[in-house]
This record gives sequence, structure tokens and C-alpha cells, in this order.
Amino acid sequence: MKEEEPLAIDVTQVDSRSKILHRPPLLTSHKAGWENLGLEYHLQPPYESPEHYARHYTVVIRMKHQLGLERWLGERHKSENCIPGDVALIPPYVIHRAATSQESEFIALTLDADMVSNIAYEAVNPDLVEIIPHFSKYDPLIYQIGLALKTALQLDGLGSRLYAESLRTALSAHLLQHYSAPKHIIQEYRGGLPKYKLQRVVEFIIDHLSEDLLLGAMAQEVGMSQYHFARLFKQSTGLSPYQYVIHCRVERAKMLLLQSKLKISEIASLVGFADQSQFTRHFKRLLGVTPTEIRK
Repeated sequence: MKEEEPLAIDVTQVDSRSKILHRPPLLTSHKAGWENLGLEYHLQPPYESPEHYARHYTVVIRMKHQLGLERWLGERHKSENCIPGDVALIPPYVIHRAATSQESEFIALTLDADMVSNIAYEAVNPDLVEIIPHFSKYDPLIYQIGLALKTALQLDGLGSRLYAESLRTALSAHLLQHYSAPKHIIQEYRGGLPKYKLQRVVEFIIDHLSEDLLLGAMAQEVGMSQYHFARLFKQSTGLSPYQYVIHCRVERAKMLLLQSKLKISEIASLVGFADQSQFTRHFKRLLGVTPTEIRK
């Protein structure tokens, strides 16, 4: 009798996991416009998945205690007793299956393989990096990244692209540092951006506040990789590119609120926020008052 071939899962398709799981995800980033990164939040009844593989990296983040989950990665098998924050890593083309008699709550993050390879060549010296499969282990950083991405998706939707891009880069670097064999050291760069590059990128941000500013566009403006740009920018300003853009948008909005009679929703759009709700939340977080209050 011929053995069944493992299923090929295209994680860029919203219904891809319907072949291996009973229920669709409760939350998904498929319509949020994230590039090279995907998120699905699942609450699944007991299941036994068939053998499958994907062309992307898959990071499974456990959200609740779970006893008795069986996992197979390639030819290896392990019985896992998972706690919140446990993370399993399935690299591209690694055959995977899992089975459990309990309800499962988890986040599945997916990373484009070519994007991770590009960061490897930019940040790791000197040889080819092989990120290897990992059974569940506790990883508080990836757990927090998963929670932050889930929250950003729930609150901001289409407005979460830059934030997601920043965390995508951090997640990729973390995997290269801690999940590869042999271990490689991420190069450290001190001193921040040269002044002329910092001035250039700040001018670029100010000139494009109303647009969907992405990390790649900022890094390209000064001819750097995203990974190195993000680290040096924070050394120079004390803020990540995402945080800096939010600060600039809030400051521009404050000026418009005080100097114009534009509606708050119009100002939110002019300074690049996805909607008035997102604008109000960030405005109050940074300035301690709402846009309406500052006009009084």
C-alpha cells in the first residue's frame, strides 16, 4: 500500500491550515498587508494533523497549559507538556505533524524564508546559517513578540504594518542567534548612524508622514540593511524607527490641532494614522491628553 505524501501547506493563503486543523483561526493577518510575516491565532479542539510542510518558517507559540501534545519533526518525536510561552520552530520543508487530546490555544507566526536568509547574510558572519527544528521550549522574547503582534493586529489592523515589520526583523535576528547550528554571533555596531544619514532619514520620515512608512523604505533611503539600520537608528535617537515615526506623527498632529480647524479624523489621516481611534490612543499615551482636550 502506497504511503500518503506529506501535504504542502501554503501559509500565505487564509484557508491553508484547513487541511490539517478543524477550525479556522480566530484572528489572522492575511488582510493586514504585512510583508513576509503572517500571524494566526487559534483555539482548536483535540486533533491529529496529517504530515505536512511549508515553504516558510513556522513559529508556534503556546498560549495555555497543555499536557499530552505529541509532536513529530522529521524523523524525531517528542511528548510535550506545554506551558504559556513555549515555542516550537518548524523550518521550511521540514515534515511536521502533531496530535493532542486537549483543546489547544496558540499563535502561529510564519516568516518568509528568503527574507530570513537576507538578514542572515547581512547580520551573521561569515558562513551559511542553518536554522534547525526545535521542539517546544520556553522563550519569553518570542512569546512577547507574539503577544505584541496579536495586540497590534487587533487594535490597528492595516495601521500595524510598520510595527509588524520592526518585530519581524527582531524575530528573525533572534532565530538566527538562538535557533541555528552552529551558533553564530550577531555583529554589534556601536556609535549610531552617521549624522548625515540620521538627518537624511529624519527628513525622509517628516516628508512622508502621511504615507505607509515601512522599515525597508527608511533603510533604503540611507543605503543600509533593515537590521543594521534599525539598531543604529535606536542608538542615535533612543527610539526604534516605529516609535520615532509615532512621535513625529503625534507632534505634527498637535501643531495641526492648535493651528487649524481641521476635523480630528482629517488630522489623523494627514499624519498617517490608520483611523481616529489609533490616533487618539497614541496621542493620549504620549501627551497625556486626548486630541479633543488639547483643543479646549
